[in-house]
Formats: sequence, structure tokens, C-alpha cells
Amino acid sequence: MTTRLLALLALATLSCAHAQAPAPSPAPASDTQELAARIQNEVAEIRGKPFKHAVGVETQQQQDFARYLDERIGEVVPESIANHYGKIVRKLGLYRGEGLDDFRGTMQMVMSSQAAAYYDPKTQRFYVLMTGGPELMQGVLYAHELYHGLQDQYFGLTNYMRMSMSRSDPSFSSDAQLARQSVVEGEATYMMSLWMLKRMTGSVPGREMLAPMVKLQSELNLEQTRALIAQPQVTELLGDQVAASVEAAKAIPPFILETMMGAYLKGYAFVFAVHEQGWPAVEKLYTDQPPQSTEQILHPEKWLAREAPSSISWTAFDKVRALRDWELLDRDVLGEFQWRVIFREFEMKAEAESLAAGWDGDSYAVFKRRDSDAMLLLMRTSWDTEADAKEFVAAYQRLLALKYANAQEPTLVERKGVDVFIVEGGNKSDLKALIKLVKNARKVKT
Repeated sequence: MTTRLLALLALATLSCAHAQAPAPSPAPASDTQELAARIQNEVAEIRGKPFKHAVGVETQQQQDFARYLDERIGEVVPESIANHYGKIVRKLGLYRGEGLDDFRGTMQMVMSSQAAAYYDPKTQRFYVLMTGGPELMQGVLYAHELYHGLQDQYFGLTNYMRMSMSRSDPSFSSDAQLARQSVVEGEATYMMSLWMLKRMTGSVPGREMLAPMVKLQSELNLEQTRALIAQPQVTELLGDQVAASVEAAKAIPPFILETMMGAYLKGYAFVFAVHEQGWPAVEKLYTDQPPQSTEQILHPEKWLAREAPSSISWTAFDKVRALRDWELLDRDVLGEFQWRVIFREFEMKAEAESLAAGWDGDSYAVFKRRDSDAMLLLMRTSWDTEADAKEFVAAYQRLLALKYANAQEPTLVERKGVDVFIVEGGNKSDLKALIKLVKNARKVKT
């Protein structure tokens, strides 16, 4: 799934960083099939890998896309999360705002305002939602989605992302899922950029030409992204598409937009780094060496060294007396990328990356009291060094002061070596029993 904002960002970066006149344009395609066939051939030539068969393309109306989204949400999101989404993300610290109680409505708003096209592995076709824009903009979208078709034909995207299909799978982790999504979207963004630069300059760029563009895009924050897209030369090039997408993006909660864009742009930088060893190294990301965490996406050298995170598993919650009045809503892994988001949300933007950089693993469990809206968070985190763990504890204590400034709740944070144990909420009298439960969670270095 690509986004209008992603395409706008790519074009904005290019127009600001590369002032060469674009190469002569081919005659405009008369329909989507013709344009798709032409760009498919161009993508295959750049990649040096032929499509096994043509990727089908259709235009699609927003109501059909909405139905598709509803089906996908129903497949992958349990009711316990969909029904309490806003409460869960606020308890985790990903979001401090109001609303988000309507999960499906929120996702419909995000994707309908930002999605311009998407590839569906089930039908092996891609669907165009945004039509009538400038040809270069259409070409960027087509290059991205057609490349998903190439990935699917050789590596099977459904199987590659199968860990995201069911939370009953004990190997499931949203962090590991986001890492794989970053590979899929990052590589497609890389190919999209190669296609775009060839179209505008007449040749496929070398790594030395592309490196500044990759670095610029991967390091942009939300404010910088919006400022770049609003550049006059970009507005002139793309007209109303810029204003509509940027305006719509303002309504998206930052943690959603950061995660969505991160999969593309952090993934782009990761794949670019891996590609220094050639396309065979990139193909290993789908076969014998998929990334295991967003830590590896953010630090490609850790993927190269096969530095895996620690895995943390909980004991049976239903046997814990202190939890007898609580319903489990969600348990998962945050990962280094989401810890960056949390620290930025709590006014630590300058420190967010350094604070999260020592991450070695985590696991959380979010509960709701059965007879009220009270929430409970249990968390265990692991860090590379004791110094990293101490730094995290100091920052997290500052975070808690902001998190519960207007509604005091019992909290307890303890550290032992590189491990940090956290309880937020519940009854004060149960804190010791709950922190013991967190400490009993089993940690294994994978």
C-alpha cells in the first residue's frame, strides 16, 4: 500500500535536491493498462529481473476500497483491540490525544485520505484510487505498486507477512511484522526512486547520487516533511494534490503517520544499505535472513551481524490473583521504533533516538478492569547495557510524571541489571504482586 504523502515526499525531495531538467516524456498513456505495461517493463529493466507475468491493474472507487479495508481489518485485528484501541494506545504512551475509540473509522479516514493505489496479493493485481493527476505522479505510484507485484511473484508476500495474520500465533510480534513490512515497502520505495530519477534525468542513478536523497528522506521528522512538501516548486509541479494530502495528513494522529511513513522511509534506507552488497543480499531479506526487529531496520549493521533481540514471554495471567478482575486486551512488543515514537510524544524529541537506541527487547500486556474503564499496563524491557537501562529508567520516570499529571495512578518502576520492570495502574495494594509477575516473565536471547 503506497500513499499520496509518500509520493509527494519523493517528488519534493527530488525537485529540491536535483535541479536538472527532466528527460523528454514519452507520449501520455491512453489508459491504465498501457501505462502499467510500459512502467512494468521499465521497472524490470532497472531491477534486472523480469516479471513472471503481467500484473493486472484496475481503477477502484473509494467505496470498494472501504470494503477491502473492512475485510482486512476484520482478518488481522481482534475485537478486543478494535473496541478499545484509543484506550490501549494512550496507556502505552503512543498517543496523548482524545478520540480513536472508533478504530475502523480511524483507519478508514487515514487510508482514504492518503492511499493512492495498492497491491493485493490475494488477487495479484494493483488498484488505482487516485486518477487524473500529473503523469509523473501517476508513474511514481505505478512503479511502486508494480514492484510489489514483482516481489510477490518471486517471494510470496502473503507467506512473508503471515506472522501478521493471527495474534494466536505465538511467534507474532508487531515489531517483527513492522520490520518485514519495512522490507517490502522500503524496497518498493527504493525502486520507485530509481525509476523516478531515471525518468527525470535520463539514467539510473549511482549510489553516490542517491545517497543524499535517501539520507534526507529517512531522517525527516513530520514537521520537516510537511515543510518540504509545501515548497513552492513542488506546489507548482503537483498543484492541488499537495494541498489536499498535506491538509488531510494534519488530522492523522502523529504516531500513526510516523509508523506508516517509517515503514517506507526507514525501510528505504535499510534496503539501500543492504543493496550495497548487491541484489542477492536484498533477496536474503525474504528468504533465509528476514529482519527480526525494527532495531535491525534502524541499524542495518545489526542485521548484518545477526544481532537478534531478547524474547520475553509471560506466565499464565489467569492464574494470577491480582488480575482476577481484569480482562486482557492486548499483549505484544513495542520495539525500538515505537519507543522513539513514545519518547517524542512525551516531549523528548531531541533524545528519542538515543534513549531508544539501547533497546534489546520488550513485552507488554494491557488490561481493562471488567467493571469500569480503568486500565492496567505490565511491561518488561531489556537493554544492551546497564547504562542504557539506567538512562531509560530516568527518562521513563519523567514520562510518567507527564502521563499521569492529570489523573494519578499507582505506578512502579524497578531495574535489575539490564532489565526494567514496569506496572502502571490497578490497585496500589497489588503493585508488589504485579511487579513480581513482571519479573517472572521469561527472557531468552534469540
